[in-house]
Amino acid sequence: MHNVCSYFKTGYVLQNNLKQAYKNEKNKKKIGKVFLYIVGGILIIILILAINLWIKSPGKADPITGLDGKMLAGSISTIEKIMLGGQEQYLIIRGADAAKPVMLFLHGGPGSPEYAFMKATNRAIENDFVMVYWEQRGAGKSYSKNIPAESMNLAQFISDTRELSEYLAKRFNQEKIYLMGHSWGSFLGILTAYEYPELFHAYFGIGQVCYQYKGEYISFEWTKEQALKQNNQKAINALSKLTFPDSLAGIDVWQKFLMNERNYVTQFGGGVTHEMTGMWPVVKMILNIKEYTFKEKMNFMPGSLFSFKYLWPDVINKNLFNDIDSMQVPVYIFQGKYDYQTPYSVAKDFYDQLKAPRKEFFTFENSAHSPIMEEVEKFNSIVLGKTR
Repeated sequence: MHNVCSYFKTGYVLQNNLKQAYKNEKNKKKIGKVFLYIVGGILIIILILAINLWIKSPGKADPITGLDGKMLAGSISTIEKIMLGGQEQYLIIRGADAAKPVMLFLHGGPGSPEYAFMKATNRAIENDFVMVYWEQRGAGKSYSKNIPAESMNLAQFISDTRELSEYLAKRFNQEKIYLMGHSWGSFLGILTAYEYPELFHAYFGIGQVCYQYKGEYISFEWTKEQALKQNNQKAINALSKLTFPDSLAGIDVWQKFLMNERNYVTQFGGGVTHEMTGMWPVVKMILNIKEYTFKEKMNFMPGSLFSFKYLWPDVINKNLFNDIDSMQVPVYIFQGKYDYQTPYSVAKDFYDQLKAPRKEFFTFENSAHSPIMEEVEKFNSIVLGKTR
């Protein structure tokens, strides 16, 4: 009897185990199906976004149109490839009137073209100038894996700027052009105008770089101060782990430091703009422009990192207080009060010691690093007044 009971008991347990195993297997299949549905859904969303981005990326010039939606007579809107210093580079040229004065715009970074930002925030400047947005060697549309690393140096970029300036003056039949630089572009611009003053009517510097090592130290101290003021424990902890690089620090040290520190500079309103507390708006602007192809949009960040790697040592190690005490062209500096990427105080001190035929320093009370995009009407009005 005992053996029979044991037999039935064993059979009952086995049956239950088989049922549970079947149930578990069924649940696994159900979970697997749900997982596949989720992954499939994500892939479909990615595919739709990629197709949408592809459609938005023809890589063609967007025409300048009038109120009737038709292309404005006498306007210019082109994307052109030219050779500068033996390297193919791109220009985006736009103006409501092709006979207006030429303004060569030098973007920041190093390696961060700004046409997308200008198109989103300050198209109005194209009413008064033929704006030449140069995608510099190694950046944006001009990025290529085949660019010789040895050509990525300050002397070559100054030479490229000179060559381009001569080309633009000849092409548009103008004796001289205007030169405008933002951030890294202000560093490149003032050095080019210093060496080749005969090419330019005037120089406009925005977020002027002049002694970036000192500027970075001021920025770091300000960021820590803001974290304490706002009792932002996450920022306090993160910033306390950072060590300010010494003057001999290599590019890897600087890149790691800036990737962390700039995040909080932006968060506290001292970054690209005073109102922007993250970088998504910038990314969105780049993704939305028609003048870039899909591939060029994907290459934007690699180009920026490539340029930074080779050009940052020139930026951080050069002190223009020692190199430039006078200019032979009019100099106009535009500085945001809240700028802690190229701090206001350093730019003002540089301006104060600078001699020039004419010079003016303009403070933008509601801007950080980009008054050209933050206080557009005031900025454009000043620039136009200085070119008449």
